Amino acid sequence: MRHCITDSPYSILRLFQAAESDKNMDNSKLNGKKTYEYVFDYFSEQIMSRQLKLNDKIPTEREIAEKLGVSRNSIREVMHMLEITGLIECMQGSGNYVRCDPMEYMLKSVNMVMALMEIDYSEIFHIRIGYEYAAVRLAIEEACPEELEKMRQILLKMDQPMSSKESAKLDVEFHHMLVSASHNRMLILYNSMLYSLMDQFIENFRTKILMNRMRAELLRRSHWAIYNALMEKDLQAAMKAFDKHFRIVQDQLDKMMQKDPERGQEKMQKEQNSEKSNPDRRNDL
Repeated sequence: MRHCITDSPYSILRLFQAAESDKNMDNSKLNGKKTYEYVFDYFSEQIMSRQLKLNDKIPTEREIAEKLGVSRNSIREVMHMLEITGLIECMQGSGNYVRCDPMEYMLKSVNMVMALMEIDYSEIFHIRIGYEYAAVRLAIEEACPEELEKMRQILLKMDQPMSSKESAKLDVEFHHMLVSASHNRMLILYNSMLYSLMDQFIENFRTKILMNRMRAELLRRSHWAIYNALMEKDLQAAMKAFDKHFRIVQDQLDKMMQKDPERGQEKMQKEQNSEKSNPDRRNDL
């Protein structure tokens, strides 16, 4: 789908041009804010007050500019920022619409924050533990028979002979299904983001864990224990199974991190680069 608001190296220049065009306007409404802040707050208030809802068509730039007493350039630049964040879609020949697709923007933003704060993989993993514990508590009560059956089918596939890479994909699918069964949209959103972040830190982490047969068998049993606890609505058993599952993963993570985040991150990156250059290489960790 074509977007009529496009990113370009001239975006900053256009923002300055918009600011220049607003110099001669009445600033009494701005209350000391910059023009783009004033316009952004307008859109935020429209969404928060539910005057603009998902999939609503947004008034034209001219209409909003006249209402706010600012230039169309200022409206256009703020709408451009909202499109980048996934909150607006501009459809050529149709207009601008309210959307809710922030994942790509959130991932990029969080990745930059993580780099600046030097956050490592283990910290993301610990957040994931918290999310999945919350999810299983909800799934005990909220999971429907169809969702439980999908989990069972995933586990049955994982019981079949397959490569560690294929098994790792099913492992991800099982955990996504579990969080989805919580029916909590915020948990689902942030859990998806965490998985994407973990995959960016080290693509083959799950594969490495499952390459060890004993460890893979322990994980297989813990997955089935989680499923059985959900079927029986036994929260205590579910938590016990999760504790066992995460201890297995934590032990492997500690080995890879070498109890030292900086060295561990460097080691994981070297191993990942090495395997990309030599795809036939296999390590039994």
